Amino acid sequence: MRLKLRIFAIAVISILLSGCMGSGTSTTSSTTTSSKPVFGLNLDQQSSKTLSANYTGVRLDVIVPVFDPGIPDNPDDYEKLGVWPEVRRTEAIRFADLLKDELIKVNTFGDVRLAPDVQVAGDLYVLGEIKKSNGEDLEVRIQVYAVTGKRWMKKTYKHRVKEYHWNDVRQKGVDPYQPLFKTAAKDIAKLIKKKSSDQLAQVRAVTDLQFANAFADNIFIDHLEFDQKNNISLVSLPPEDDSMLKRTRALRVVDGLFMDRMQENFDDFIGKTEDSYVSWQEYSMNAAKQRREAKSKATMQGIMGALLLIGAAAAADQNNSALENTAVVGAAIGGGVMLQRSFASSAEGKYHRETLLELGQSLNFEVAPMVVDVEESNVTVRGDVKEQYRHWRSMMQEFYELESTPNIQL
Repeated sequence: MRLKLRIFAIAVISILLSGCMGSGTSTTSSTTTSSKPVFGLNLDQQSSKTLSANYTGVRLDVIVPVFDPGIPDNPDDYEKLGVWPEVRRTEAIRFADLLKDELIKVNTFGDVRLAPDVQVAGDLYVLGEIKKSNGEDLEVRIQVYAVTGKRWMKKTYKHRVKEYHWNDVRQKGVDPYQPLFKTAAKDIAKLIKKKSSDQLAQVRAVTDLQFANAFADNIFIDHLEFDQKNNISLVSLPPEDDSMLKRTRALRVVDGLFMDRMQENFDDFIGKTEDSYVSWQEYSMNAAKQRREAKSKATMQGIMGALLLIGAAAAADQNNSALENTAVVGAAIGGGVMLQRSFASSAEGKYHRETLLELGQSLNFEVAPMVVDVEESNVTVRGDVKEQYRHWRSMMQEFYELESTPNIQL
């Protein structure tokens, strides 16, 4: 009997300990997948900013699309997984903007822009997916694709907010998740610096020709080669003085200005959701911390209970005490959930939640109309961020078809 109890206890301990072990940051090899999006269907601009003395290589223009919020398909899973859709939609925009800012700071790229999706022209696309976000722990998967369709990086980043963050006056106004995006930006910069100038120059050339093909009925398609996975390789370059190429390059400059104006809309959204999101984040961190500590205590109680079984059958009474303690800890875990629910149902919590819900009904939030001056007339672009960009794309097609590029002001 005692031998059986020992074997059982050892098995229980093994299971519990294996559950305690977490995985660190994971990296996946750079391979393409059949479900990857098609990049650079249309637009962006060539960088004209002064190069840093720290990096003298080819500067790629970067597009950071709004993140995948990682919202489960089944609404029944929301609470079980700790997902609040309105918060995740807000984070999808905030996190993309945080990463954009950190990529600018590493001073390795050309223009770095936040975009509604990948259907804009750029050299490099940095895609993010939120895997976990509970106020304390953040887990984000970052993938980097060149416009050629080749995936250059896939890596999962994890960060736990320090307990003192919200009480440190030096951290006021600093997003507690910023370290994660700072690390990701540095990794991407290191990745680029390992590429040869020839590789980077070819990526820029593909962007140039892809953009031109979108307006010039694929007139430059023979300069590109597509494999079975739709990856693109540069075959040759057209003459630098090609008139159609010159016209599309002029359009790219104007398109870059339009994208910069779109950034103002993203900034406005982030500003309006700032107070509500930060309040939610701070309360959620307390709830997440309580749940985590309770689960950790429950695991240790389980281990101690299993160790008691090794003693003898007389340890049954002690084991019952351990189980009772575990039940108390389970109640504490539930208390963490209740804390988050309490904030959600309180007057303050309802206000913040409704604010986030109203401002971010979808990822394509409504933005102010944008007026475009074309020669002597004004054109108003309306709708959400995607609709405005689609309208702008149609306008650029019309501009290209004119005999000469009109004077456009944004």
